[in-house]
Amino acid sequence: MNLDQLCEGICLDEGARQTIKQMDIDDNRYSSLKRLLISDKQAFYSAVKQSPFYRQLFLALFARFAVDAYAEYAAKGISDDVYYDTFSDLQIWSSKCYRDYGVYGIEEYGWLQEHVQLSLFRLGRLQFQPIALDHDVEASGRSFGKGQLVLNVHIPEGGPLDEQSVGQSFEQAKTLFRGIRAVFVCQSWLLFPQLSEVLPPDSNILKFQRRFTVYQTDLASKQAEERIFGQVCADPSHYEAKTSLQQSSKAYLMAGNTLGSGYGIKFTSLEQ
Repeated sequence: MNLDQLCEGICLDEGARQTIKQMDIDDNRYSSLKRLLISDKQAFYSAVKQSPFYRQLFLALFARFAVDAYAEYAAKGISDDVYYDTFSDLQIWSSKCYRDYGVYGIEEYGWLQEHVQLSLFRLGRLQFQPIALDHDVEASGRSFGKGQLVLNVHIPEGGPLDEQSVGQSFEQAKTLFRGIRAVFVCQSWLLFPQLSEVLPPDSNILKFQRRFTVYQTDLASKQAEERIFGQVCADPSHYEAKTSLQQSSKAYLMAGNTLGSGYGIKFTSLEQ
């Protein structure tokens, strides 16, 4: 695996590719920063952010980290499709950086370190991350204790959230993480129960939500507004509403309602 193969495999924008090439990182500095990421993540972030071009530097570094990670993927027998799908986040977040800051780079550096350390994988439509529960969960008459190993579910942008694609992702996760019980957790605006007042019953979002038992909500979260409108405004009347989701969400907010996020858990009756 090399940088050109990675960029081609994840369909990285040409501007992002040029940024990576322009960031001249000598091997000694690269090795030093890589060791720092492994030993002390916060120190690594601080070291990189000393550069006035830190976003571009993060992109170049994480691209090289991704290339280095390929050998471990191969050693574990993880397919090239999963490798490229997982690191397609470089394309997603470098494009967002360009939209937000006018440069191809990475602002979500704390998120991408999960990918290069093989802590998170994209399997089809969804991403999965083994984690230990940091709190006790009671749902549908079942108890899940703090410290239990579960699979955290993330929903990356791009592509429809249709039932078939989502179902296939969960099945892939059960296969890849055979040593972990098939208990899934998710924190997302997609799991906010009151979305049923905003969306039609046959919405893919609501179908996704119904896969989980929602056991807690966060009314203070602004994730829904950020995802739906691309920004957060104190006055919802300022939101631009082009899509049907934006229109219904804006009307809901202007009526004095709140769009928060939900915590959900998904398990089968066979899980002990």
